[in-house]
Amino acid sequence: MAAAGAGESAIEAHWLSLGGETGWLGPVASTIFCELRNSGCVQRFDGGAIHWSTATGAHATTAAIAAKWAALNWESGRLGYPVSEQVCTLRNAGCVQRFEGGAVHWSQATGAYATWAAIAAKWAALRWESGRLGYPTSDEICGLKNGGCVQRFEGGAVHWSSGTGAHATWAAIAARWATLNWESGRLGYAVSDETCGLRNDGCVQRFEGGVVYWSPFGGAQPMWGAILASYGARSWEAGSLGYPVAAESCASSSVCSQEFQYGRFTWAAGLGVKYHLRSAGYCESLNRNAVRYLGAGPARVSFAIAESYPATPVTFTTCVRANGAYRVEWSVAGYAGESGFARPGVASGPTINKFSPTGSFSVTEAFGLGNPGTALSYLQLNPYSRWGGRLNSNYNKYFESSADIFPDENMWYYATRPSHDYRQGVVINYNRPPDSPIQMNAGFAIFLHANRVPTWGCISLNEADVVRFQQGAVPGDRIIMGVGDDVFN
Repeated sequence: MAAAGAGESAIEAHWLSLGGETGWLGPVASTIFCELRNSGCVQRFDGGAIHWSTATGAHATTAAIAAKWAALNWESGRLGYPVSEQVCTLRNAGCVQRFEGGAVHWSQATGAYATWAAIAAKWAALRWESGRLGYPTSDEICGLKNGGCVQRFEGGAVHWSSGTGAHATWAAIAARWATLNWESGRLGYAVSDETCGLRNDGCVQRFEGGVVYWSPFGGAQPMWGAILASYGARSWEAGSLGYPVAAESCASSSVCSQEFQYGRFTWAAGLGVKYHLRSAGYCESLNRNAVRYLGAGPARVSFAIAESYPATPVTFTTCVRANGAYRVEWSVAGYAGESGFARPGVASGPTINKFSPTGSFSVTEAFGLGNPGTALSYLQLNPYSRWGGRLNSNYNKYFESSADIFPDENMWYYATRPSHDYRQGVVINYNRPPDSPIQMNAGFAIFLHANRVPTWGCISLNEADVVRFQQGAVPGDRIIMGVGDDVFN
């Protein structure tokens, strides 16, 4: 009786504050009823109703929001009693009314829907109806995998599970996730919201089972498993490969691959993940600081890259800097040493082992039978031209002598023999100044030279390509060489 008296007084006072019979609620349409949950009271009017409880006070409901509340079992449902009046100053003339357990939002375009708990909190963090999600277009739907829930909005959806919390998805990433069977697919639930502002305006969203990247180059593409781990180890989208441009594709249960802007990863059971960077990605890696050796800075940087150990074929690509960025100038096939490349940090010598060194080396000198027009210091070869291979003061240096003693190299012989290896060449400053002090027996005579066949440690190209290199080079340009997997991030 005390509650009834308090409720009746409060409801009447509130009705009068809203204009009484001439207000929007209009005349009384029922007697007061005070047997609601927690001894609450209600009185109905022509235009709506006023509910009261000791904890919430008296508040009116009307129209679509009242209908939605009714559908959710009034004050006995999850929303409980109203704790505010309906406010209709939202975006696009929308309305909201708040309740003990959540809120009901309405707009002309979407109708009235309730939000509560973690999904409502996530929506609030994203600026309610004024944010990217807009107004809700459904109530919360539960019973998803692992007891999860989802609520859909004009601009996307918010999914929740006890293991992941509530996260929004929208646009291309949400559409891609949908094609992979939402939370029931390999990706599972989202574990982060979408993060944008990545390189070239890309975005990423993380899920239980992987990620989805979006970029202007490949749209939205999923990644997972060993390929995703390898991608992360190479600095994600900021690394040499750039963004994924296709989803992982599997020829069988034991072989899968994924394509990226500048290359691919291939996974094979028992062998792990193999990395491949196309030559178009070499120069871009300089722009991205995705080269593991000193590179960016000179006017030209060239790469001699093999696919694996102990492969000897290389792709030789010259990058030229213009307008603050490197671009491909030219690219040809060539060869490294017959034994392939030495591992990073391992000396290539003794030269008889036929390894090429891995690393970044300057070029300051060229040599041959006649200067083709190079800015490098040019050594005009003659019958006495030698390169020191014996472990003495001439080691890994040019000198002249009438003696022809192995392992000193008779440069004249190699320049004039039918294969014309040294008719034109460039000195790669491995194990010699200005790049480093000379270490005896660490390797000598590492050149870029003519006669495109496997070598004893040099890089070989067709003679016309060696000349092209000489004619473009200036002192301080660099050659970066090795197996791609160990050269690039």
